Amino acid sequence: MSAILAITRKDLRLMFRDKGEMFFTFLFPMILATFFGFIFGGGSDGGSKIEVALVVESDSKLAAGIAGDLQADVAFEVVSVQTRALATDLVRAGKVTAAVILPASMQDGIGNLFGGGGGIPIEAIVDPSRRAEVGLIQGKLNELAFRQFPKLFSDGDAMTQFASTARTSVAQSSSLTPGQKLAASALIAAGDSLSKSLITDAAPADGEASGSGVAGWSPVAITIQELPAKKGGPRNAFDVSFPQGIVWGLAGCVMAFATSLVAERMRGTLDRLRLAPITRSQLLAGKGLACFITALLVQVLLLGLAIVAFGSTVEQPFMLCVAFVATAFAFSGLSMLIAGACRTEAQAQGAGRGALLLLAMIGGGTIPLFLMPPFFKSVSMASPFRWAVSAIEGPFWRGSNLSDQLLPLAILTAIGIVGFTVGVRATRSAAR
Repeated sequence: MSAILAITRKDLRLMFRDKGEMFFTFLFPMILATFFGFIFGGGSDGGSKIEVALVVESDSKLAAGIAGDLQADVAFEVVSVQTRALATDLVRAGKVTAAVILPASMQDGIGNLFGGGGGIPIEAIVDPSRRAEVGLIQGKLNELAFRQFPKLFSDGDAMTQFASTARTSVAQSSSLTPGQKLAASALIAAGDSLSKSLITDAAPADGEASGSGVAGWSPVAITIQELPAKKGGPRNAFDVSFPQGIVWGLAGCVMAFATSLVAERMRGTLDRLRLAPITRSQLLAGKGLACFITALLVQVLLLGLAIVAFGSTVEQPFMLCVAFVATAFAFSGLSMLIAGACRTEAQAQGAGRGALLLLAMIGGGTIPLFLMPPFFKSVSMASPFRWAVSAIEGPFWRGSNLSDQLLPLAILTAIGIVGFTVGVRATRSAAR
């Protein structure tokens, strides 16, 4: 056992001394994982439109005005739907960032603007993984409500009804001080007088509305409701991108050790090591153990980055540890297989690396597995990376049952056994 550990320590030292291999094994997958996370929606770039589902339950002119302005706003991509349920389903499916609902009670809220009743009610249902956009949505809805005041002041009948209701609300309000009631009454009277002399396209009323002296007053009472994270779905974009980063880290790990083993065989290093009191089996076992440890380290480092930097959580910690071990075993065996199949260092760098990159791409390294078309999902089953991603995603964010985990874990174990068996025999044959 000491001989195996000595070879393991030697290979690990060589690995950590090679800056290129260190970059592609550890740093490069972290960069890719973070990059894909932001690309898939981990942050708001401020440039793309925010998808919003709009439900208009009110038949008031106020609701129609807000809906029209929201649809015309360049910051939003608005999809009109008929019911709250449909809008909620779109948010839950990730097709829109939020659902904006203009309830039937909007017209009643106009009369409560100055009476402490909370203002015009608007509801929003948001995707919890897109919290960065919530502030923009809330601010924009307040802006759109202010835009409706010139139209409100220029509508004589609506303004008369508004003034009457507002006076009653102010008089009956228990949340306003006498001074605030006096200021609100004066504002209502001024607005009523303005509406009688204002032409249709006048705009200064917007300034009148925003100049209320009532402390804490807001024209809109926006209720934000976050949907709970869907069971079995990614909680945020980084839940998807970090398994992708692990794919590329494993690819770098496999190629680093496979190329190293081929190079040592070609240069006669393995023959010189045989002069020491160590068997060929111990020599190969030590190299496999070094690859196994590095593969584990890659996975743990990426998981730590996801948890510490981006707030990810693990649904099933013990099962994730099992998945990490099975994945490391499978890819250390794959490294031995590639080393045995490639007769020269050039073959390992060319054909071996090319085949590995292709397997990584179809196995979830570029497009997440659950977003692949059916044909590519079928093709991806030939890639060991596909089973590694499935084994990791299950306990990481899917919360999969043990029965769902057995297949990817069994396939990874089989890949490791076959890889070590065939790789060791091929390496012995090449050495002879």
